[in-house]
Amino acid sequence: MKKALFLLLSIAAFVACNNDEVVPDEPKPAPSSNKITIEVDEERLTAYQVIYSIYPDDKDAYFYCDVMSKARFETADLDQVKAEFDEALRNYAQMTEASYEEVCEQMLFKGDEVDFLSNAGYRENTEFVIYAFYWDEEEGVEEYFATEFRTPAHVDSTENVAIEFSGVDPYEMTVKCTPTADVEEYYYYFAETSKVEAMLAQLEDKNAYMSYQAMNVSLKYSGEQTLSQKGLKPETSYTALVMLIDKSGNRAQVSAVQATEAVQQNVRVESELFESLLGEWTGVQTVSDGYSEPFDNEFTVNIVAGVDDYDYDYRANNQVVALVDGWCNVAYYSVTDLVEYEIEDPELKWGPKWVLDIAEGDVITMDGYARHSVVGWMFFGDCFMLSANPTDQSVTVDTTMGVKLSEDGNTLTISSPVANCYPSLVYNFEGFGWMAYYYGASDIVLTRK
Repeated sequence: MKKALFLLLSIAAFVACNNDEVVPDEPKPAPSSNKITIEVDEERLTAYQVIYSIYPDDKDAYFYCDVMSKARFETADLDQVKAEFDEALRNYAQMTEASYEEVCEQMLFKGDEVDFLSNAGYRENTEFVIYAFYWDEEEGVEEYFATEFRTPAHVDSTENVAIEFSGVDPYEMTVKCTPTADVEEYYYYFAETSKVEAMLAQLEDKNAYMSYQAMNVSLKYSGEQTLSQKGLKPETSYTALVMLIDKSGNRAQVSAVQATEAVQQNVRVESELFESLLGEWTGVQTVSDGYSEPFDNEFTVNIVAGVDDYDYDYRANNQVVALVDGWCNVAYYSVTDLVEYEIEDPELKWGPKWVLDIAEGDVITMDGYARHSVVGWMFFGDCFMLSANPTDQSVTVDTTMGVKLSEDGNTLTISSPVANCYPSLVYNFEGFGWMAYYYGASDIVLTRK
């Protein structure tokens, strides 16, 4: 089977099936001594998948194969298709420092391909064309070989994935997905209900999510899964959306909704720290991006009781907030700054900021459970201060950071309770897990200016 680039380009072609672009110079098939035979498995054809086999006469030659809607194929310029794919191959070779031949070996076909499954981007009751041509590095498409098929009507799968919620609090919940016996695989997507509804409303038809969008935004699973969702917002509705594929190739879409709980009002703590910690500090920490050698990162911190452009009562929650500029090379932006930059939901994304909790006995801590976002305007979404090990690059999401104040009140040290771990700037990379933008390689030390 072909690698990720081939699949991505194939998906892009499927999604574009409704394009009305007209391109001249449709290639014409010509007689050939070396043909490519394409056979569709009609018994396993569904509204959203086709299984086909490819048998080239020349078993040692590379060839390209893809699927288009018949309407698009009739106006397609296969020379342009080949040129664009060839450019992608060369760019990939340059990026990976591989040879052109090595990339062709990965991304093109050679020899018989039996029972090739293509299952993203199809629509019911639509005519498609599977086409193939031998790959000549120097020439265009002199001849091609093709076969047609028509997808049947959509059939709802009778299988199911049960969705159950547990461990719900203001900032996290656990989602358990249990498929029935004949579910082959399923695609799981979790987000705020308002965002799920907006995404579905923007799709062109009711079956578009099952056709391709689920594969674009979701995580693929099989069997029973228990999934921990962290970094959530209090009193917010979330939707777990599942698209399942059964062993016959039919699909169904199921969902369940669960709201997070409200934050419980804390008993008021009296401490001089709510006043004495306020002011400007300089910070330093040894950090690493996971690739380069660690370096000393210097930054500034302003600890305040609250901010003018964000309506939140930190004192009522026994907290102060540190406005941080330059930690992990991330500049500080206020809510007002982000409004000017037209960033969506700026009140949720400003920062970097650290929330310091103050408990009885002048105990200072910081959250390490992904409850309070440090910054959210960067391309990978919400980032949190979590415990991470710079050596094995592991991340721990269930600790509380210790914050120690020196006897003279002029030094704050922020540390992780986990051995060989340090406070780090971490985000959740969907499908891969928690990853650090920067790994801490030492405690964070703040010195009062």
